[in-house]
Amino acid sequence: MKQNKNKYKNEIKNFLNFLDATPSTYLVIEELRRMLDNAGAEETDVSSIADLIPGKLYYVCYQENILAAFVSGAKPQKANIAAAHTDYPLFKIKAPTLRTGAGTLRINVELYGGTIFHTWMDRALKVCGRVYYESDGGIKSFDSADFGPRFVIPNASLHMNRGVNDGMKFSVQNQLLPVFGLGEDDANEAFLNLLCSRIAKDSDGAAKPLPADIKGLDLSVVTAEKAFLWGNSNEFINSAGLDDRGMVYAIFSGLAHACGDGGASRFGDLNVAIAFNNEECGSGTFGGAKSVFPEELIKLLCAKFAPGLHYLDFLKSSLLISADMGHATHPSFQEFADPVSPIIPGKGIVLKTSWNQSYSTDAGAMAAFRSLCERSGIPYQVFTNNSDRGGGGTIGPILSSKLGIRTCDVGNPLYAMHSLRESEAAADQITAAELFEAFFA
Repeated sequence: MKQNKNKYKNEIKNFLNFLDATPSTYLVIEELRRMLDNAGAEETDVSSIADLIPGKLYYVCYQENILAAFVSGAKPQKANIAAAHTDYPLFKIKAPTLRTGAGTLRINVELYGGTIFHTWMDRALKVCGRVYYESDGGIKSFDSADFGPRFVIPNASLHMNRGVNDGMKFSVQNQLLPVFGLGEDDANEAFLNLLCSRIAKDSDGAAKPLPADIKGLDLSVVTAEKAFLWGNSNEFINSAGLDDRGMVYAIFSGLAHACGDGGASRFGDLNVAIAFNNEECGSGTFGGAKSVFPEELIKLLCAKFAPGLHYLDFLKSSLLISADMGHATHPSFQEFADPVSPIIPGKGIVLKTSWNQSYSTDAGAMAAFRSLCERSGIPYQVFTNNSDRGGGGTIGPILSSKLGIRTCDVGNPLYAMHSLRESEAAADQITAAELFEAFFA
């Protein structure tokens, strides 16, 4: 699909801004809500679904961890569902917060998901996330993309670790703790004061909470570097957490574009976009794909908009696209890829296949996806793992089995998946959004 040059630049700029604004899952949800509001969507809740009207875009936020947006025709015969996840691998801050040693204070962290450890060394890092604190007799929450100063995880000198370039195993507990500053005293109070100062600064004149007021933390150490374009013609995007914020953005922006001014009566199918949390640690949470929410939501929407159809009859004609970033064939490590089907950045989204069902695509889903892309002029590639190497997992098989719906797994090709910084082709990000716009239209 040929892109208007100015539109292309604006879409990429908007996507880069989205990445910079959403280092935490809470902020991803906040930005998606803003996107939907701008598209004319109305927030609702599951108890009100029976009162909704066809042709209007709605969204539901469940437990602050799942966001679902949907629009339906008056008599849908099937559903078009797309799902992705908001989380990505990083370091979570533990309590107690700081650890002393060798004249320094270090932030006590644990690994969330799986990452390439050495990519975190000697890089500018920051703290983001959510703080729960007591105020006026109740508990409030506060989200921030940046709670204060920069931190670094310093490498050991080459002179002291001569074998570092021969490969090294890192201990998260002992070697990957970001240095908070100099000192030997217990500075947990100083760290909590840092959080309290940020809350006071960004809370419209609210009184500064005290460290004792802080009752819960969900904080992460993430890169402090912004997303940027690189390459001979700025053809690549580099950022943390492209897996899977790239697909989340493509799905929801595609739905927003399909709806235009908030949804029109032209919609025939039921169209649903869902963003889940906790994929990187198995999805087995109230905010993950294994929760009760997706099945209950689709049942309610089916009962409301397609009351004459049995739930299973409705689903057997439907399609779910599980969107999670894929692997590009690396020019320096081509032996890791399937030699018959190289995946090239800029050549389109990948349809992921595995007959062991680590990806949920079957032949029928493959046919439906290919037909959609070819009908809409969307470039695509077909991914298969090197048969001597395993691939990753997705929420596709989870949702396919829970909902009983035909599902295909797709995603844009990435370099360095699960590195601190990942790269994708900018053109693929644009065409992925166009794919979901076509899927929902």
